[in-house]
Amino acid sequence: MKTIFRKSNRGFICAMAALLLCQLAVLLYFGSKKAGFHEDELYTYYSTNKTAGLFVNDRQWMEREQLFNDFVVLPGEEFRYHVVKQMQSWDVHPPLYYYIFHTACSLFPGLFSKWLGIGVNLLAYVGCYWLLGYVAYTAAAWQGQEAVKRGKLLAFLTCLGWGFGSAVISGVMFIRMYQWLTLFVLLCLSLHLRAMEKEDFGIRHFLLPLGVTVFLGFLTQYYYIIFHFFLGAGFCLALLRRKEWKGLALYGLFCGGGFLGAVLYYPASLSHIFRGYRGTEAVAEFGDVSNTWDRLRFFYGLFDDYMMNGTLTWWLLGICLLGVTAGYVRKRKGGAGGVNGAVVLMAFACGGYFFTVSKTALLLGETSNRYQLPVYGLFLFLVLYGAWCLLAETLLWAVKKKNQGPEGKGGSGPGARQRYGRGELLLAAALGLLLADGLAVRAGRVFFLYEEEKDRMAFVQEHREDTVAVFYNEASPDHIWWLSDELMVYDRVFLASLGNREPIADGRIRESKRLLVYVADYEGQEESLRELLAENGQWENCRVAAEKGLWTLYEAW
Repeated sequence: MKTIFRKSNRGFICAMAALLLCQLAVLLYFGSKKAGFHEDELYTYYSTNKTAGLFVNDRQWMEREQLFNDFVVLPGEEFRYHVVKQMQSWDVHPPLYYYIFHTACSLFPGLFSKWLGIGVNLLAYVGCYWLLGYVAYTAAAWQGQEAVKRGKLLAFLTCLGWGFGSAVISGVMFIRMYQWLTLFVLLCLSLHLRAMEKEDFGIRHFLLPLGVTVFLGFLTQYYYIIFHFFLGAGFCLALLRRKEWKGLALYGLFCGGGFLGAVLYYPASLSHIFRGYRGTEAVAEFGDVSNTWDRLRFFYGLFDDYMMNGTLTWWLLGICLLGVTAGYVRKRKGGAGGVNGAVVLMAFACGGYFFTVSKTALLLGETSNRYQLPVYGLFLFLVLYGAWCLLAETLLWAVKKKNQGPEGKGGSGPGARQRYGRGELLLAAALGLLLADGLAVRAGRVFFLYEEEKDRMAFVQEHREDTVAVFYNEASPDHIWWLSDELMVYDRVFLASLGNREPIADGRIRESKRLLVYVADYEGQEESLRELLAENGQWENCRVAAEKGLWTLYEAW
């Protein structure tokens, strides 16, 4: 980091800071457009801030406070981390992200707001931005001082394409733990690259921070351990080649210690991984060879669509052609060669993570981007690195070599071939990335916004004092809580099971002049609505007011 922040790099740091401010402005813009919540996001609020617990009682009224109080931190209930830990132990996730989110909610007791979740993600985003820049800079400048300028350019381009990518913007809008998982994945990689670059495998600057990162990363999302496994395997092979026996032993000790410490702190993690429904599903999917190609193609398509705007295949094809041509040029004219150990290690870790997660993650359409989000920035760097090195530092150098003077006098040395065409290539690459990201955003590929719910919520606010009934499917009563952001607006709601066909005779419903009815999309939906209207009022009109997921909202007056 001292290399990056020294005086000669102030211009680079200012450019990176300006880019970050632009990206934060874009994220705040999209945050302002977010009008609804994914059901997992609502669970984030509930499982973090639970007061009494949510229960479905057939043929009973539920007051607004009963629902609202379980989604906010009430005065006097701030910083109850033991409750957060217990709630997550009953589910399938580790608790660290929920600690962070609960802390934010505790600072604003009684407030239910999307900005609490987006704000927590923005904090992680800023950390991810600088860590990704450091990783790209370090890996691209691996071959020595003459490659430092290349490191700056690729760090800037990587952060440019990553931060404006629709999948990354969507990740910040998604109020879950995946932005923080990305932070610890990048921190882990940064520590390994720094250790390799400085050849410093000591306790103070590497092993102790790494052990802490393992502890925190595992307690954020279990997918962290997948990335660290492949990264650690490649790193250990490098140590074996160097015969760093002591370093290898200490590496295993500190990584194992961080993992063991996390398990001892959170014993439920073992049951989540090996016996929980998500763990068993993941193992079954990983062992199914027949789905491998389809799953890899699915997640390849997500990265292509939401980060490269459908151009990834062309990028890879171009890199392959450039690689073949560059090999021929090197053979004929000579040129720089060698293997970049940092890039090889990164590619191995990313490839292993991508394959394993592709085999085990849930297939949920565009929202499955969240599982691969930690390596999207690294994949983007690898693509840019391959294209840049082959084009800027091999082909263009070879084309101009015979027109250059002696090395050191504007000749054909490393400095000369890096100076040639850098500005033009930088501009072209930056415009290309911005165009791809801009087209993806314009095509509506930023998700988790639910802008279509803006009018729906306005309707709910307008009718907050009206009588409301909810007919739920008794096989899945928890789907009621997918409506929580709406139901907590009304003064009270009446809960009724679709499976209970007994007449509903309630004074509040019968006396109401206007009735709103949420009905689960399930067998008996229309019959239950007709019976309710026929038995409890003289409403002359009924219409579908809105539809959301598995629910239909009717208005009768």
